[in-house]
Amino acid sequence: MPCRFLASLALAAVCLTTAVVGSAYGQGWTTNGVSILTPSGQRYVIAGVNWYGFETRNSVAHGMWTKDYKAILNLMKANGVNVIRLPFSNEMWGTNPKPGANTISACPDCKGRRARDVMALIVNYAGSLGMHIVLVNHRSNAGNSAQENGLWYTSAYPETVWIRDWLSIQEWAHGIPQTLGAPDTVVVNPTASDGFPTIMGFDLRNEPHTPARKKYLDAATWGTGDGINPAVNPNPNAFAPACVATSTCKDWRLAAQRAGNRIFGEALSRGWSYPLIFVEGVSQTPTATGTPANGPYEFYWWGGNLLGINGNAANAGAPIVFNAGGTASSLGPPVVNQLVYSAHDYGPSLFQQGWFNANTCYRSGCSASSLADVWNRFWAHVNVLGGINPQWPGHATFPWGNTGHTAYARAPLLVGEFGTGNDADDLDSTGPGSQGQWFTAMVNFIQSSLQLTPQNDSGIAVQDLQWTYWAFNGNDEYGIATNDWSALANPRKEYTFLCSIQQVSVAQCGSTGALPPP
Repeated sequence: MPCRFLASLALAAVCLTTAVVGSAYGQGWTTNGVSILTPSGQRYVIAGVNWYGFETRNSVAHGMWTKDYKAILNLMKANGVNVIRLPFSNEMWGTNPKPGANTISACPDCKGRRARDVMALIVNYAGSLGMHIVLVNHRSNAGNSAQENGLWYTSAYPETVWIRDWLSIQEWAHGIPQTLGAPDTVVVNPTASDGFPTIMGFDLRNEPHTPARKKYLDAATWGTGDGINPAVNPNPNAFAPACVATSTCKDWRLAAQRAGNRIFGEALSRGWSYPLIFVEGVSQTPTATGTPANGPYEFYWWGGNLLGINGNAANAGAPIVFNAGGTASSLGPPVVNQLVYSAHDYGPSLFQQGWFNANTCYRSGCSASSLADVWNRFWAHVNVLGGINPQWPGHATFPWGNTGHTAYARAPLLVGEFGTGNDADDLDSTGPGSQGQWFTAMVNFIQSSLQLTPQNDSGIAVQDLQWTYWAFNGNDEYGIATNDWSALANPRKEYTFLCSIQQVSVAQCGSTGALPPP
């Protein structure tokens, strides 16, 4: 969820193809280079939306006070949505509360049910429509926006609970009812109508970041090692840091690996196919002349800063690598072709970043405030051939082999959140640095990754950018749905803009004009 303030302002492709572990539910989703592949090996591009609410104090997806979940999902499907990014909190998952009657008054099937059962109803119906789900751990305790401390845990919900819940979710996604808080009564159908796993993957944590007035080393960092000196070993066993036992770690990269390793280890032991794992960036990283302790730092949107993957001349790079299980003394086999990096990006209506100014332009090299260059610097590089090239200062090559891995030079990328309002100037440029310019440019940039044209060519060779728009919610200022969740708040936003980056037939797009140039 976009925050209404900023914290501190403040990827040769993997050509390795390994056999996917067998599963009672068929083969799973995988990746190849920058592409996501279906279990049958076909290219798949996520063109999705966020539908929030389970992470809030309501403990249930929003909108069912006015429309049944089936009507909401039908509206999504009719407008080209193929994936729903569905946020939840650890509090909601672990306590499984009953949502207030007023929050589900338009949903007959929901009445008297607990939160996880309502979520299962949504997952099952979405699957019956051929849609898929990415579950995202949005925060620990129920609430709005990202976790206040910028971390993936709190004192009440330590890292052990965070990982416990992901293992519980994986069981749940395979049709095994859970008992945390209260037993489930609705069983998840693991397979969608297209024959593929309905739940395609897990976004491990929403928007790790450094909160305002906090030091970088006190919040979510990338590649700092948690006591294992990156200058000596930038690719350590993620279970080795002493802080793991006390839930006091700060290196988000290692935490994401621990969670992914536990998820893959459990899947391997039970003969299940592996899920996709989505890993977001952080909010700031030290510059080439900076240190983790004292900076200076490069700042970006929460969850959007992926500079730490490569590092720089003074700070070792730290790409994500996964193994199937492991302990502090040894790791399981390497897991490849399951990672998707993710970034969030917004326009000046959320915060007036420095690159929004009178010289803001789209194409690479057009000015010091080229949007394409900003995006490429902070997150799009992971999608560009050769864009992942982690540095290890003082050494010729990065020690990928420490964890049994081989180098990869690019990876799939999900723009997990981006959004805009429904007024005309929220969509179309009213001049350099405007919200409309940013949104038009972002849609053209994503479109260029799917079908390159002279109009949308940014000069940055991205391919198969995945995306989930924030948000579908009719109660959101950036929402796609109307306040009563019955129609499109601004048909042009869907038909002219989002439709141009969806894998849908022309007939499914309304006649509101062509996508304007960036």
